[in-house]
Amino acid sequence: MPLTDHGIPSVSWEEFLRRFRWEQGEHVSFIGPTGSGKTTLAKQLLHRRDYVCALATKARDKTMDGLIRQGGYKRIRAWDERPPMVRRSQRIVLWPRFRRPEDVANQQYQLDRAMREMFVSGGWCLFADELYYLCHTLKLTKLLETYWTQGRSMGLSLVGGTQRPAHVPLFAYDQATHLFFWRDNDETNLRRVAGLGGMSAKEIRAAVTTLPKWHALYVNTRDGELMIVKAPRG
Repeated sequence: MPLTDHGIPSVSWEEFLRRFRWEQGEHVSFIGPTGSGKTTLAKQLLHRRDYVCALATKARDKTMDGLIRQGGYKRIRAWDERPPMVRRSQRIVLWPRFRRPEDVANQQYQLDRAMREMFVSGGWCLFADELYYLCHTLKLTKLLETYWTQGRSMGLSLVGGTQRPAHVPLFAYDQATHLFFWRDNDETNLRRVAGLGGMSAKEIRAAVTTLPKWHALYVNTRDGELMIVKAPRG
């Protein structure tokens, strides 16, 4: 297995999937700029969970369209519209109507309600591609923090992505079992992520600032395992 200059194994996507163990109740966080491959990698992993709810927050979103067309997800605008829970699995995209700025209030209400219902039910995997928007625009920080800190006992997994690690709660990192970092040279962001996942500040800064394009640094916070992986695009 080839090693990078930092002594971290560089593995193929197939090898990574073979070794990757993600239990229900463990959280996953993706940290990287737009276009780096966060959502592509997330979609590659979501099929491992039986009950998945993706939160759509944009008026138009190619990622969510792709889940609906190719991933077998059903679009709903409100939690009441979801299919009956009678199958062995269920995959939905909660996509409240968003055509005007004033629709944000309904968006916040629908996502808040759904997250509370899923927490009570347990066993769900929540895919939140825009943690910054959920925290700062929709004011769902406290509810997300409850997922991160209490979700494991409820069998809840939160898969969250962000472009700016300095602008979302620290729980997104220190409560996640699986972290993926893409290349970043922003000093504010580097200060926030340095030292997390059992790595020293020097090591994580060196690795994240020199990652090749489309490659991610994977950190398992439970056992300290590190890998550099390139996920398929598209």
